[in-house]
Amino acid sequence: MAGQHLVHDARGRRSWVGASDRMVLGYSRAWIAAAAGATTLAAAGAEYGCGMFAVQLGTAHHWGPLTAGWAFAAWLACQLAALPVVRRRLSALPARTALYGAVCCALGLLLAGRIGDPAGALTVDVVTAGTGAGLVYGTCVAVVGGWFPDKRIPAGLVSGAFASGLLAVALTVATMRAPGAPLSALAWATVTVTALCAPLLRTAPRRWWPSGASPSTTPIPQPQGKSGGTDDQSA
Repeated sequence: MAGQHLVHDARGRRSWVGASDRMVLGYSRAWIAAAAGATTLAAAGAEYGCGMFAVQLGTAHHWGPLTAGWAFAAWLACQLAALPVVRRRLSALPARTALYGAVCCALGLLLAGRIGDPAGALTVDVVTAGTGAGLVYGTCVAVVGGWFPDKRIPAGLVSGAFASGLLAVALTVATMRAPGAPLSALAWATVTVTALCAPLLRTAPRRWWPSGASPSTTPIPQPQGKSGGTDDQSA
């Protein structure tokens, strides 16, 4: 892109500096962070919804207190298994990958309330929604990290939004008492929010760095007990 120049910093990193986010995207990169945070928050409802479903089944069928723990562990395994898919598809299809993940989350929640076998229902929810949440989470964090190479806070906030999904589940359960209604509400909310926000998710150009800042000015921590160059010259 015109106006860019390659910068080598003191750490050996190479970055293209010169093109602003508005020049590349047509809008501020802050919109990407906001869209990714909302999408991650919506998908997190599937995770805590699965935990709520596991607790309900464990109580109803006397499976013991470890049911939710095992379900959550299996959920995390499915979520981690989806991350390699994100790395392969992220460069060209971040919006579509996030939307696929949201659909998987919704299917897991909807099917869980409609399968007669309790163990089968929990398994479908864990595998389907867990994989979908991994696609959404991995895509959103990676996209934001690419557009904010100079700041760590935006990616951290998007990651934290996933943990904040517990609040959405608590509010949904508190306002909906009908059996299966909270799971359906969380499912449709995940798809709706992702469908609205995903079009804003675009991958940053390779080695892109925002204009107005230079990676060459990034300070390098000095080991304790060693003085800098000025002190050496004065010694």
